[in-house]
Amino acid sequence: MKNLLFLALVLSWLSSCSQSQNIAGEYEKLSENGSIEFLLKLNPDGTFHFDSYSVRQIDGNALSLNVKKNLPAGPGLSGKGSWSVEKAVIYFRTNPTTDKNYKNTLDFNDTKAKYVINSSEDISNEIQIEKLEFFDAGIFWIEGLELIKRK
Repeated sequence: MKNLLFLALVLSWLSSCSQSQNIAGEYEKLSENGSIEFLLKLNPDGTFHFDSYSVRQIDGNALSLNVKKNLPAGPGLSGKGSWSVEKAVIYFRTNPTTDKNYKNTLDFNDTKAKYVINSSEDISNEIQIEKLEFFDAGIFWIEGLELIKRK
């Protein structure tokens, strides 16, 4: 009985470790014209960096050549900190002393995202789509945001 319990605990620990390895990576949301709107990097060491980008427009037309190259037009708001995962929920933390400065102004405390894996609708060539869905956020415009993992 003790061996069975020990084995169950070890397997549980290994699956939680492997899940955090799979979650680490770059997640993005692209605009209608293919440029990057949001980019989140979850590093394997438990740190993250988030960038939002804005497209400069004049009379509704994109101004920057970067848009044509599918690159962000201009820097927006950024944030960094640490992340951890528990049961497919990612918890973000920002230390105001070490993580916030003039470049990284966003505070990700009280922010949570769900790690989701969906299969593509193409049955003949099924591809898994990994994404993060922010369901609770200290930053109002991040709540509801979905970011797709880069391959």
